Amino acid sequence: MELTPAAFYPQNIDQQRILVTGNQRSRIVKFITGILEANHRPYNHFADGKLTQMAAAPVTIIESTVSNEALIYKHHVVLVSPSETELAKLGELFDSTSKSGMIIYPEKETAIKTLATKERADVQTLPYKTIPHKVKDGKIFLVSSTDEKFPIKLSAATDLVLLAAAKELVRKIGVSSSQFYKAASTLE
Repeated sequence: MELTPAAFYPQNIDQQRILVTGNQRSRIVKFITGILEANHRPYNHFADGKLTQMAAAPVTIIESTVSNEALIYKHHVVLVSPSETELAKLGELFDSTSKSGMIIYPEKETAIKTLATKERADVQTLPYKTIPHKVKDGKIFLVSSTDEKFPIKLSAATDLVLLAAAKELVRKIGVSSSQFYKAASTLE
């Protein structure tokens, strides 16, 4: 369904709105939606003016650049990918996070961390960094908190950081660690 950003909010008022922004937003969204699909979790997806809806979806995942348009979505959660350059707009976006909302940010990006961790009433912040993993015989294995190993098909260092971001987000919307690791092994 085609929607303008202004028409988006009334259409999605009852869903938890998750905004994913930054230079690697599409890759992170691909990981998030892949994990949700593997766990049979319905979601809506909004990107480039198109809303893909699923029946009874409790969340809408929004892909957007950091812009005035992004402020219209009235997000509950914002996840920013590394290397975001629009720092002034990013600060505005963080400030517009709903009460009881969350900002998920890359821990190693000092400028983003400074903006994300600014005191805001009733908004949580959650950093992410490279997901724990081991390399054995040229293959990458994710390592869970119980030291269980899960083979993955991804190999780029950037993907391991983005996968950590996806893990933090899906954990907050009800996907368990076990479900995450099993689904992550199917991502490409």
